[in-house]
Amino acid sequence: MALSPSQLAQDIAFERYLLDEIAPALDLSPGRQVVYFSKDLPKPRIDAIVEMSTVRVRLQVGGQPLKKELDISPLVFGASWKVFDVVIDSILGPKKNGDPRTIESKCREALNANGPARPNPFTREPEIWKRYMRLYANTMDLRHSIVHRKITARPDGSLETIAAKNQTGPGTVMTKQELGYFFRAAQGFYDALLSQTLDSHKRVNLLFILDQLKAHHGLGPLPGRELTRQVLVLAELTPSSSGRLEFDADTALTYVQGQWPAGAIDLLLRLPDGTVLKGHLEDAPTGQPASIRGDRPPRWLKVVPNAEWAAWDRR
Repeated sequence: MALSPSQLAQDIAFERYLLDEIAPALDLSPGRQVVYFSKDLPKPRIDAIVEMSTVRVRLQVGGQPLKKELDISPLVFGASWKVFDVVIDSILGPKKNGDPRTIESKCREALNANGPARPNPFTREPEIWKRYMRLYANTMDLRHSIVHRKITARPDGSLETIAAKNQTGPGTVMTKQELGYFFRAAQGFYDALLSQTLDSHKRVNLLFILDQLKAHHGLGPLPGRELTRQVLVLAELTPSSSGRLEFDADTALTYVQGQWPAGAIDLLLRLPDGTVLKGHLEDAPTGQPASIRGDRPPRWLKVVPNAEWAAWDRR
């Protein structure tokens, strides 16, 4: 069956609400660095550090705040796991006789080769998809323990399954750190499926998140990078001696990554005619300055309203 993003959005509305509030996949720290590049400046200038308010969570039941601390990790784990289960269910559909598939049968399908047919944007991401499928199947006993038996919440924040009858071998333990990455992995999963896109920032961050869960999916590392800081580069382009507009991504990228190695770098370019282009700096071609045209921008850039530049320009 073809996965419908609109139907998926309805099917996981509760899980999305919970995870979007608690576990954003791109876990950026407060503040944004704004860096201005210009031929008129001897070196790049940091124009602003814009501080954002801190998000605080206060748990309430029936409008009344809880009077004691409550570990909601099992609840959030269950919501995260449900996201994977709904996606697999949507792709596989019911049995031929119309009966719903069991969770055990869906997990077996997930472990079969690369798992069920990959929907967009994972059609070109078999390694990411395979890790998600194994993550889903290999944590089934943790899900069953929470829903059907009992879960042990250790003082260090980890969760441990309670063994089922006749179970052999050790149960699953997910550490506090792994739980955080599991939640973020689920949020990043449905974010990609609903938008049907996986831009370079979210992709590289998702690779890093999945690498932190290798104890559960059992597969090797991917070339990811955790992004914890937002950086915005502003650059005005002036014609070269040949009359061409060029942008030297190498210089900007070297400087910004040297200052903020964990930065997710957005780029705004302003052309002499006032056209403003936007993209991710990491997507820019390197090795030599890139030729830029406002009427036919390269694929890694798009035209945006001038107001996006004006909102940040502090000269």
